[in-house]
Amino acid sequence: MSRGVYVNATAKGRTSERFLSLLWALVVRDVTSRYRRSSLGMWWAVLQPLILMLLFNMLRGFVDIPSDGMPYVLFSYSALVPWTFFTNAISSCGPCIINNAEIIKKIALPREVFPLAAVVATLFDFAMSSIVLACMMVWFNVPVGRSLLWIPVLVCIMTVAAFAVGSLLAGLGTFRRDFTFATPFLTQAWLFVTPVIYPLSTVPEKWRYVYMLNPMVGIVEGFRNVLIKGAGPPWEPLVMSVAITGLLLAVCRPLFRRLSEYFADVL
Repeated sequence: MSRGVYVNATAKGRTSERFLSLLWALVVRDVTSRYRRSSLGMWWAVLQPLILMLLFNMLRGFVDIPSDGMPYVLFSYSALVPWTFFTNAISSCGPCIINNAEIIKKIALPREVFPLAAVVATLFDFAMSSIVLACMMVWFNVPVGRSLLWIPVLVCIMTVAAFAVGSLLAGLGTFRRDFTFATPFLTQAWLFVTPVIYPLSTVPEKWRYVYMLNPMVGIVEGFRNVLIKGAGPPWEPLVMSVAITGLLLAVCRPLFRRLSEYFADVL
């Protein structure tokens, strides 16, 4: 190995190490500060999907909502765990550049670290909600098997999808805070075109391929199949989710990088 190649490899290694160190520091800061001065603390990570599950269960008393033969509390909660992660992650990404303005002004570093830290920090809430889901599965005697091996794959796809959408919102929200304010309305509308309250089987066949352009369809159905049905994710929705997530990342990350060149001018 030539000296020049060795120096370049060493420099890249040090840059990666600094990036990971900063990412970890930001994640720890976000997690610890999120529940500071809160009476319920980390229980807020569990309460949000639980309250939504109860509301959906009450709604089912007025509207006939199928659940594919599963207890509806399990049916809805198994979808709410990944869905809540996704919505909280992209909501955290929106103001992440503005919230870290002082760091950005003083230190030259890859701007992607801030939306990435916001997404990774939200995985803590996902883990807390998953513990409750595991307890519910034990209560309802849900058998588990090798299908659980799909969980890391689904978590990876879900995280990448949240980072792609979140980085776009972070970039746009730095210039126009309207995007940050509009995010809750976006996620509320997004919920109704995602099979959280109802199963994918209720979507008319002729609209199903259009419906599956939503990357969260394959992710939510995948978690539900793996955890509750003891089967692998449905292939068509999963492949569509991977393809759309890849497309989102290919579009949103370069756009975020382009916008990040002007962050210092507007902060």
